[in-house]
Amino acid sequence: MAGTGPSRERRRRRQRIWAGAAVAAVLAGAAVAALVLPSSKAAANPAPGVANPAPAADVLGRPAPAGRLHLLAFLATRPDTADTPSRSQAVQLVSLLTQYGSTGLSAEIVDESGSDRGALVNTVYDWQLGDVRLAADPDRSLARRYGVSTVPAVLLVGEDGAVLTRWDSGVLTAEAAQAIAGRLGPPATGH
Repeated sequence: MAGTGPSRERRRRRQRIWAGAAVAAVLAGAAVAALVLPSSKAAANPAPGVANPAPAADVLGRPAPAGRLHLLAFLATRPDTADTPSRSQAVQLVSLLTQYGSTGLSAEIVDESGSDRGALVNTVYDWQLGDVRLAADPDRSLARRYGVSTVPAVLLVGEDGAVLTRWDSGVLTAEAAQAIAGRLGPPATGH
C-alpha cells in the first residue's frame, strides 16, 4: 500500500489541472466565439439587415480598438506558407496601421481557416502583427454578417459600424491608403 499515496495525489493533481484547463477552455471559447467590431456604438449599417455585433477581445486578450476607421480583414491563417494570399494581406495591414494608426485607424484580422487558439497566438508572433488584432470566427457568423464568402476580403468600416469600402479579393496598400487618407488625411510622418 506504500504506492497508493503518491498515486492518489497524482490523480488529484491531474484532476485539478484538467478542471483548470476546462475552465480556461470555456473562457477562451467564449471570448473567441464573441463577435468583433471596433466600437460598441450602434451601427448605422454594418451589413444589410444585420444588427451591430458586440466587441470582443482578440486571441491575446487585447480590448477592441477605438479607431475612427477600422480595417477588418477576413483571412485564412492556415496553411501558413510564404505564398498564402492572406499572409501578404497581413503584411499590408501592418504597413497601413503603421502609417495611419496615429491618425485614427485600427486593424483586425478575422481568421476564417478554423485554426485553434494556440495556432492563432503563434500567428500573431510569426506574422509579426504588432498592433493588428487577430480573432477567430469558428462558426463564420461574422463573415455571414458582412456577406464575406471568400478570403481574403478586407473591409474599411466606419466608427458607426457601416462598411465604407470593400475589397473582396484582397486589397493593395495603395488602394487602401487612398480610401483611408480620404477620410483621415495623410499618414503621420516620423513613425
